[in-house]
Amino acid sequence: PQRRQAWFRSVNLTKPEVTDAAKRDQTPLLLILDCRTRWSSTHQMLERAIEFEGAIDHFIAMHKDICQYALTAEDWANIRRLKGWLHLFREATTQMSMTSSTMLSTTHAIFRGLQDELKTILRSLPNDVSPNIKTALVKAHQKLSDYFYKFDESPYPLWAAHPRIGFIGLKDDYLDNGDLLDGLHKSKAALESHFNQFYAGHFQSCNPIRWWYSNRQRFPNLYCLARDILAIPGSAVAVERIFSGGRDTISLRRASLRPNTIRFLMLVKQHIRFVTAD
Repeated sequence: PQRRQAWFRSVNLTKPEVTDAAKRDQTPLLLILDCRTRWSSTHQMLERAIEFEGAIDHFIAMHKDICQYALTAEDWANIRRLKGWLHLFREATTQMSMTSSTMLSTTHAIFRGLQDELKTILRSLPNDVSPNIKTALVKAHQKLSDYFYKFDESPYPLWAAHPRIGFIGLKDDYLDNGDLLDGLHKSKAALESHFNQFYAGHFQSCNPIRWWYSNRQRFPNLYCLARDILAIPGSAVAVERIFSGGRDTISLRRASLRPNTIRFLMLVKQHIRFVTAD
């Protein structure tokens, strides 16, 4: 408690406007600790630390037992850089955690976007950046590269059924290889000719799942396959969220519900939630 009061005094001395706002809105003034099991917690920790940079320096200066942990100007500069880089991962995490649309088809694009951002960051790093930071960025880029090998094991033709991954993405990847680019254009022309001859419909764009549903009589087996693949979310967030909400459906008085009844209730609840959101 004494340390907490000392921290509040440091905040009040260095950022009195924040203290006044906190009293009105009950805004927390404490720092955020990193948690290995919580997504984006490192970014939140650094963001809050930068907000209270002056208070942290003042608090450390007033306590001799922690003076060895004092942050230099270079440390704060690295923290700001790292916070900006981690913001990219936080945005990617937020996108992959959405439940309003299927996300498996966008996972490839999100990972590739992160790779491109990291590549740009590595190229623009100043010479005085810590070697540890450079090593961490390189390892992050390599980790994202590992997932591309896993994508090679996936049923790639089904990805082509989704408009978010197609000719434009491959064209960008083949810009440095004339043979691959020429082959890509020929394959595109051949595919368009085949599609226009046998399958073309009168629309500019559509939801892929709805398209397969409307053509389920023409392609019953392909419809089942595409439905199962395209409906897979890019992360387990949506599934975990629905599972956590199950306790609202299965109460003590409803503990004898049959599995199929619980399944239908959960599906109806999700459908009502999506309709209300739209």
